[in-house]
Amino acid sequence: MPSKDEAYCVLLTDEALAALNKLDKSLRVRVKKKLKSLSTLKPARTLKKHGEAWVLEIGDHRAMYLIDEGAKTRTIFFIGNHKEYEKKYLLMFK
Repeated sequence: MPSKDEAYCVLLTDEALAALNKLDKSLRVRVKKKLKSLSTLKPARTLKKHGEAWVLEIGDHRAMYLIDEGAKTRTIFFIGNHKEYEKKYLLMFK
C-alpha cells in the first residue's frame, strides 16, 4: 500500500471512460470524486473468483480495477450500476 507521500496513478480504460461519460452529471461528479480518492485509498475488496481484480463501491454503482504495484497504477476497467456489475462478473467467470 502507498505511504502518505506515495500515490497511485488512476487510469481508465476506454470502456470505463465511455461508461463514466454516460452517467448523469451529478452521479458522474460523485463517481469521479471517488475514483480520484482511489489514488491513496486502501483497496477494500477483491473479486471472489479473481483475486487480482478489486471492487470500489460508489452507492449503487461499482468500479472494478486492477492494481500494478510496480508501476503504481490502478486501472479502472469497468464502471456500472450493480445489475451491470453482476452481468460483467458472470461474463468474466463463465
